[in-house]
Amino acid sequence: MMPATGAVVSTSVIVLLVELARSGALQQYKEILAPLLGWGPGLLILMGFLWLAHTYAPPLIESQRATATALQRLADAVEHNDSSSHDLVLAMQVNSDKLEQLRSTVADLQAHVQQLKEDWRNGRK
Repeated sequence: MMPATGAVVSTSVIVLLVELARSGALQQYKEILAPLLGWGPGLLILMGFLWLAHTYAPPLIESQRATATALQRLADAVEHNDSSSHDLVLAMQVNSDKLEQLRSTVADLQAHVQQLKEDWRNGRK
């Protein structure tokens, strides 16, 4: 039922009850109708709230679920990238250490070649 239709129907029912009460036709049902008329507006508000909750809560819940799923995927991607970055840093450190050892070996070889050159020159003289 659409909200406008529900409002028209409920207004019509209230007007009908008021007219019946004025005519005196409802005197015999006075004790039954008094609580209904007293609680009627509150029940209409409650029914409206329940209708709104029924209409809008499922899409809202689904939207929140989709947002939570997207955030979880983002967190997983960040964690994966962070571990990949950590692996890259470790690989760079290992390579740096190996390059430092290689530089030391090349420097030793260069000194040895230089020594051999000097010995060869001195031996030729």
